[in-house]
Amino acid sequence: MNSKRKKVFFSIKEVADTLGVNERTVRRWITVGDLSGHRVGRQWRISLQDIEAFLSERYSRAHATSAKVLFWNV
Repeated sequence: MNSKRKKVFFSIKEVADTLGVNERTVRRWITVGDLSGHRVGRQWRISLQDIEAFLSERYSRAHATSAKVLFWNV
């Protein structure tokens, strides 16, 4: 990890809104292990690195790069 790059976390709602899917879809991705999430109390947090890995696996490189740009602007 680049030392200048901070580890950024997003809520399920932020991930769902940015990707244009329902919050239940993001929860399902976490439940089945497609997307890594971290439980903080009763809430889930998803790191930018986990989102990037998920998008890289699931979509073509161009789509994953476009989605990364969306999250950097959140």
